[in-house]
Amino acid sequence: MSNLQERESRRKASIVGSMIEKPAERATGSGSRGRPKEEGRELKKRISLSVLPSLYEDIQKIAYVQRRSVSELIGELLEGYRAEHEAEIQGYGDLKKE
Repeated sequence: MSNLQERESRRKASIVGSMIEKPAERATGSGSRGRPKEEGRELKKRISLSVLPSLYEDIQKIAYVQRRSVSELIGELLEGYRAEHEAEIQGYGDLKKE
């Protein structure tokens, strides 16, 4: 058997072996992954925005210089916008009651 065939057969065997072991780990609970769930923690909602490419490039540059993510920048801007329009949010609540 050539060296290449030998490596390929070992790779296939390891893939089959790992596929068999992982469901068993999950069943016993020992395969817990990720961060533990926190009670009362608000999860982020993933959205899609359409912006001009030139605008996005400039926002990426700003984020890079500030050592932040584009998501952080946009989130902060939206929080400020929400704070500025608190009266309109309350007005919406009043309209929905009627």
